[in-house]
Amino acid sequence: MLYSPFVWRTRLASLGAVFMLSGCISLQEPRNRVAVTEGEGYQPAQRAFGDEEESKFFATSLRADMGLSRCRANTQYDSLPVLRPNREEVAISKGDLVRVVVLDDELLSGDFEIEGEGLLRLPQIPAFKVHGVTTEALERRIQAALVSQQLYRNEGPPVSIKIIDRAPVRVHVTGAVFEPGRVEINQKFQQERDALRQAASGDLSTNRILSNALRAAAGVRPDADIQRILIRRGGITYRVDMKAATMQRSFFDPFMLADDEVEVPSMGCFQPALAKDGPITRTGVKVQLSNLTVPALRNSASAIEDGARSLKYGTTLLQVLFKMNCVGGAVTSAGRSALLISKNPITGESEVIRRPIEDLIRRSDRDEHNPILMPDDSIACYDSNVTNVRDVLSTFRDLAVPLTIFGLL
Repeated sequence: MLYSPFVWRTRLASLGAVFMLSGCISLQEPRNRVAVTEGEGYQPAQRAFGDEEESKFFATSLRADMGLSRCRANTQYDSLPVLRPNREEVAISKGDLVRVVVLDDELLSGDFEIEGEGLLRLPQIPAFKVHGVTTEALERRIQAALVSQQLYRNEGPPVSIKIIDRAPVRVHVTGAVFEPGRVEINQKFQQERDALRQAASGDLSTNRILSNALRAAAGVRPDADIQRILIRRGGITYRVDMKAATMQRSFFDPFMLADDEVEVPSMGCFQPALAKDGPITRTGVKVQLSNLTVPALRNSASAIEDGARSLKYGTTLLQVLFKMNCVGGAVTSAGRSALLISKNPITGESEVIRRPIEDLIRRSDRDEHNPILMPDDSIACYDSNVTNVRDVLSTFRDLAVPLTIFGLL
């Protein structure tokens, strides 16, 4: 069948339009506000692919130090007093329930709750400021007050104080944590209370500790200076070293008092040892995922399992791509790319990187370019240009039917 020059020109123009459209809808290299391509993002692993042979030649590995050369220790805090474990009893805090026993004096004896201002009120004597005071020191104060108020002579009767219930406390956490703010720790529910323990004196209170306060703030970030965590208490700032907590070793975990202020300084660099579940880090991350060949008109599961959205802390980009069903399939999917949108917690700016999935799998230095996922990261898988051309041709085919009916083709 012979076609007129007009028809040939029309068909050639249509074919050219197909390839032009396929190029327009292919994934372009994202523009970043941070020079991720030069390794200046939050994670060095976010940098663009370099020359693999060159990486071997220089024997460099981003995974080995993850850019730790950029770390800056906060040495200005090294002169602060170090909070260390001691044999003294943990001080009394606001809300604690104490049992006061004055020998042979039922009026002054009883169970008392420490008021919001940190005061202990006993009958017939002035209130005591007891927040931050040990029971031994309080026993001496009460004994002296009984004599000064002329309720007793000489040295006064023996006084015994026991903490029978340590209250939940609110602590302020700031700095290099994922969710800074005021947190409450040591909450106790009625069904969790042990009747025998409530009847006994003393309260171990294993939940009112620094590590719980940090985890209540969603854990320390990978850039945290965990060797110089600051605790401000009673007008004094102390320094705590919690490096052992990330090394699976026994570590000092100080008890917290109400209104303590905790600050976690930043070192300005990404430390992989802090990007996994631990006593002072978070337990997991939630991410947003998209794996659609055709944009959906409504929310779609995109063949992504529910467990892919809630991940163990320390999961990498390549691991979640398998959970998203972005890897494998038809030959036309060989050119698929993954797009990761992450927020730099230090600057607050978004960082966007693109990874050709096949390259990420095949390269021997894949670990150097495989970022660890952070909370609220967004990941999308894009199809290859072959898929785009196929979809454009399908569109032209659908348009050809009505045009043929009207005799335009």
